[in-house]
Amino acid sequence: MQIGIWVGIVISAIISFLVAFFYEQPLHWYLFVLILFIGFLINTIILILKTKEDEKNET
Repeated sequence: MQIGIWVGIVISAIISFLVAFFYEQPLHWYLFVLILFIGFLINTIILILKTKEDEKNET
């Protein structure tokens, strides 16, 4: 598994908080955790679908 994808998810969460801070929006720690969780969840779903597709192509 590539570490760059995981780092990208964390960096995008940090950037989203910086943008929210710049526009003076309310910031809460659980929103940061939620952004990370959703990013990891979407990445996991993509990996599962990609694995299933690779298994189909092998047969």
